[in-house]
Amino acid sequence: MKRTDIRKSVHDFVSLRLDDHQAFADDQSLQALGFDTQDIEDLMFRLEDEFDLTAFTEEEDRLLKEAVTVNDLSRFLQKIARH
Repeated sequence: MKRTDIRKSVHDFVSLRLDDHQAFADDQSLQALGFDTQDIEDLMFRLEDEFDLTAFTEEEDRLLKEAVTVNDLSRFLQKIARH
């Protein structure tokens, strides 16, 4: 799975959740974009489904605690794609 494909999908999914489809950078804070913990969890599950990936519960829990930026979501998907 290519990093560019993952990045594009993450950006597409985040953009869909933004009311005004504003532009954002990979290092943009998810919280600054208006995402709360529940939104991040929902986004994570949707992205896992998009790529037919499954993470261990402990990995998902860690992401929810540590996901600060859009790039964090991309890195998470890259990591679980290697399982």
